[in-house]
Amino acid sequence: MLEGKKIVVTGASRGIGRAIALACARAGAVVGLNYRASEESARALEKAHLNRFILLPFDVRDGEAVSAAVAQFRERAGRIDGWVNNAGINLPDLLLSASPQKIREQIDVNLAGPILCAQAVLPVMLEQHSGVILNMSSVAATRPSRGQAVYAATKGGVEALTRALAVEYGRKGIRVHAIRPGPIETEMLESTQAWAADEILARVPLHRLGRPEEVADLAVYLLSDKAGFITGSVHTIDGGYIQG
Repeated sequence: MLEGKKIVVTGASRGIGRAIALACARAGAVVGLNYRASEESARALEKAHLNRFILLPFDVRDGEAVSAAVAQFRERAGRIDGWVNNAGINLPDLLLSASPQKIREQIDVNLAGPILCAQAVLPVMLEQHSGVILNMSSVAATRPSRGQAVYAATKGGVEALTRALAVEYGRKGIRVHAIRPGPIETEMLESTQAWAADEILARVPLHRLGRPEEVADLAVYLLSDKAGFITGSVHTIDGGYIQG
């Protein structure tokens, strides 16, 4: 489905990002594998799929580093057909007790990061007259649990960014999507479960956690030409997650 495509995935060394990177590679894409701290995991993926992954160590909060990575990947791969803004952090805390550092870090990684990445990759896509930007949101954007005020705000911003970019660049052949996962079985979810484990499962009619691979399958479709008439949309994959 992605044969010949060149796609970058941020935060790709674990969790949903890792699943998306693997799924894209298996679908035929060459994948830029971004990581910031989990170098060992990223290198293990590269070693297992030598012809499919290009390692891109950078911090999405660093605009210059993002721009350098865009140039590096384009030089090696020839073009950039898709960019997945997956890197994110969740530091649960009630707003009154959240430290300024926790607040700032979530805003910088979860919201400013996708903005900086989109700003860096858009010139390449404009030159190509094609491309897909896929942003990772969260069910917290509309149905947060306790302790998610800041995280929810950043994900709401990501969804607004998705719609705005779709309007600005659709006429140039660029599509922009967001995926809104519910509770997915990843390390990131563990911090939320510590606050409200019983509450989370009680909200899921399917009564199980989602799997990263299920999110990855949706991502591959949205990155492919089969989704050619879809843009500006937020795609929910949450097992029917309901408001508590």
